[in-house]
Amino acid sequence: MAGLLLCLCFNTLSAKVQTYEGRIRDDSGNPLEFVNVTLQSLNDSTLIDGTVTDIDGKFVVRGNQIPVFLQISAMGFEDRIIYNPTYDSGDIIMSPASYMLGEVIVKGSRPMTKFKGDGVQVAVSGTYLANTGTALEVLGKMPFVTKSGSGIEVIGKGIPIIYINGRQVRNMSELDQLASTQLKNVDVITNPGARYASSVNSVIRISTVAPVGEGFSFNDRTTIGYKHYTYLFEQVNFNWRRNGFDLFGMLNYENYRERPRFSNTTFQYLKSGIVQQNSSGKDLARYPVYQGKIGLNYNVSSHSLGFYYDFSFKPSTSKGNSLTDRYINGIFSENLENYSDIDRHNRQHLFSAYYTREVGKWHLSANFDALWQINNQHNTENEISTTNPERGFTTVNDVRNRLLAGNIMVSLPVWKGDLSFGTEMSNIHRTDRYSGNADFISDNDIKISETTTALFAETEQTFGAVTASVGLRWEYTDSRYWQFGRLSEDQSRRYHNLAPSASLLFPIGRVNTRLSYMRKTSRPAFEQLSSAIKYIDRYTYESGNPGLKPIYRDYVSASASWKDLVIELEYYSTKNYFMWQISEYPGNVDVTLQTMVNMPRFNSVGAYINWSPTFFGCWHPAMMAGVQAQDFKMTNADKIIKLNRPLGTFRFNNAIHLPWDILLNIDFSARTSGNGDNYYLKAYWQCNMGLYKSFANDRCSVKIQFNDIFDTWQQDIISYDALSTIYSKKIYDTRDLSITIRYNFNFARSRYNGLGAGNTDKNRF
Repeated sequence: MAGLLLCLCFNTLSAKVQTYEGRIRDDSGNPLEFVNVTLQSLNDSTLIDGTVTDIDGKFVVRGNQIPVFLQISAMGFEDRIIYNPTYDSGDIIMSPASYMLGEVIVKGSRPMTKFKGDGVQVAVSGTYLANTGTALEVLGKMPFVTKSGSGIEVIGKGIPIIYINGRQVRNMSELDQLASTQLKNVDVITNPGARYASSVNSVIRISTVAPVGEGFSFNDRTTIGYKHYTYLFEQVNFNWRRNGFDLFGMLNYENYRERPRFSNTTFQYLKSGIVQQNSSGKDLARYPVYQGKIGLNYNVSSHSLGFYYDFSFKPSTSKGNSLTDRYINGIFSENLENYSDIDRHNRQHLFSAYYTREVGKWHLSANFDALWQINNQHNTENEISTTNPERGFTTVNDVRNRLLAGNIMVSLPVWKGDLSFGTEMSNIHRTDRYSGNADFISDNDIKISETTTALFAETEQTFGAVTASVGLRWEYTDSRYWQFGRLSEDQSRRYHNLAPSASLLFPIGRVNTRLSYMRKTSRPAFEQLSSAIKYIDRYTYESGNPGLKPIYRDYVSASASWKDLVIELEYYSTKNYFMWQISEYPGNVDVTLQTMVNMPRFNSVGAYINWSPTFFGCWHPAMMAGVQAQDFKMTNADKIIKLNRPLGTFRFNNAIHLPWDILLNIDFSARTSGNGDNYYLKAYWQCNMGLYKSFANDRCSVKIQFNDIFDTWQQDIISYDALSTIYSKKIYDTRDLSITIRYNFNFARSRYNGLGAGNTDKNRF
C-alpha cells in the first residue's frame, strides 16, 4: 500500500496538472448546487475542463495550461469570470440576475438512473418519485431493491446499510418519518468500497434537498391506518437556523398492533423414531414507540461540526397461544397447549458527533458515536399436556450493550482522481443474563468485550472515458468471552481480515460497462455466539454457538447501462454460512437442540434487470426482474438433497399523473417459488395502490395508501436440516389502508452531516 501511494504521488508531480477549486454561494451565504463551472484557456477560450457544483457548492477542475480563466454560470444569477485563478478560489458569491423572463414552458425528460462506479444513482427531486409519500416507499421503487413491510433488501446482497446525508439509519421508522419531497437522490451501492466495514455487502445513500431559508420551522406528520387494528403514527420536527447555526429536534410516537398467525408441520428423524408435530397458533402484540432527538450543527468558513442525542423507549407486550399434536412413527402420542405472555422494555441512548474541515485540497472528516442499549424480556409460559404434568414457569433475559466508536477519513486529489484513507475503531461491552424458575431451565451469565481496529485506503482514477478504483481494508478484532465471571479462552477470538475491492468503468459504444470484485466478511451476531441454552418447549431447546466462524464471500459482477436500462450479472462464493441445525439433546433422545453452525462453501449466481423509461408523458412505468440460483447441497434424513431451484423476482410499478395534479401509484410485485439457503420458498404476489395530492405550494399534503389489496402476501416455506423438515406458513395482516397528512411551516431540514461510527457493530446488537 505504501508503494502504491508513493507511485501515485510521483505521477502527480510528473503530470504537472494544476487543480482549481472553490465554493459557490448566493448573496445570503447559502451553497449553490448544479452551477456550471468551466476552465478555459485565456489565449483562445478553448475549453480545458468543466464540472457542476455539488450539494455543498464545491467544484474541482483540472488543467495543465496557463494562463486560464474560470467561467461560472447559473440560471437566475449573473455570470462570473475569474481570470488567472489560484488553486483555491475560496467562496465565490453569485449575484441574482437583474432581468425577468416571461412565462416559459419547457418540456423534456432526463434519465432518472445514473450509472456509477459502485452502483446506480436515481434522481428523486423533480421527478414523480418526489410525490410517492415517504422515503421508505421510495426505496421500495429503487433498482435492485425489494421492500416487504418495513424491511428493505438489495437483491443478491441482503439487508443494506442505509445513510441519510451521511448519517446511518438505525431505526427503520426514520424512513417513514422522512417525506419523499425532501429527497434529492438515492444511491444504491452494490459494490461498496474499502471505506465501509468488511461485513457491508450493500449500501443505500439518501441525499436530501438543500435547506432554504432561515428562522424557525416545523413539520408535522400524522398517519392513521387500519389493518384489522387501527394504528397511529405522530411525528413533529422543529428546526431553527440562523447564519451558520442550526438547531433541530424531533418527537415521535407510534401505537402499533399486530396479530400474526402460523401453522407448522415438522418431521424429525430421531433415534427414537420419526416424530411428526402439527402446530398452529397466533399472537396478539402491541408495539408502542416513544422517541426524541435534539442536536445542533455549526458551519463557518471551511469548518463544520455538530452533534445530536437520540433516545427511544420501546415497551412491548405479546400474548400467544398454540396447539400441537405430536405423533411418533405415525401413532398419536400427545397433545400440547402452550400459553405465553411476554413483556419487553427496550431503551436506547445514542450520542453522535462529527467534525469536517477543508484544508487546501485536503478534506478531513471525523465521527464519534456512543451507544447504550438496555433490553429486558420477561416471559411467563404455561404448558398443558395430555400425557405429562402441566408446566408453568417464567424466564428473564437481561441484555445490556455499550458501544464507543470513532473514525477519521482524509480525502485529497491525487494524479487523475482522488485518494481517501482513514481509520476506524470500536469498543463493545455486552452482558447477557438468562434465568428461569424451573429445574429444566439452565441459567447463564455471559459477558463479551470486543475491540476492533480498521485501516483503509481507496483511490479512483479517470483515464479519458475509463474510470478505475481500487481499495483495501484491514481489520483486527480482539473478542473476549466470559461465562459466569470466568474468561473462556476457547470461546475468545482474534480475527485478522483483509477486504480488497476493485472496479473498472468503461464505455462500449453507447453502453456504460462496469466490472467489479469485492471480498466481504460477516461475523456472528452476539446472540448467535451465546452458549446459553434457552427453553422453547418441553421437546425443544435453542442455543447459540461460541465457536462460529465468520462468513466469507467473494463477489464478481459485470454491469451495463444503456439509456434507462440497467443490467447486472454476478457470481459469488460463500464460505462458513450460518445455518440453524437440529441435533438430539445430550442425554435425552426425545428432545432436540437447535444450534447455529457453519456450512461448507457453496456458489451462487444472479442476473437482474431494471428499466425505468421517461418518455411516456403522464405515465411513468418502472420494471425490474431478477433471478438467483445456488448450488447448495446438504444432508437431510440421511440423504443428500440439492437446493438449486432458481428463485425469481418481478416488479411492475406505475405512476400516473391525473387531473388536478393528483398522482396515482399502482404497484405489482411477485416472487416465484425456488430455493434460498436451506429453504424452499413458495410463490406469492402483491398489489398496492396509492393517491397523493399536495396543497398550498406543498405546505400540506395528503397520501392515501392501500397495500396488499387482494390479501395475497404470505410466508410459506419449507426448511431443511440434517434431522428435520419443517413446513411453515405465517400469515400477517398485510392488507393495510392508511391516510397520511403532512403540514410544513417554513420547513428547513437539519444540516447534520455526520457519517456515524461503528455502524456495523450497531446492527449486531
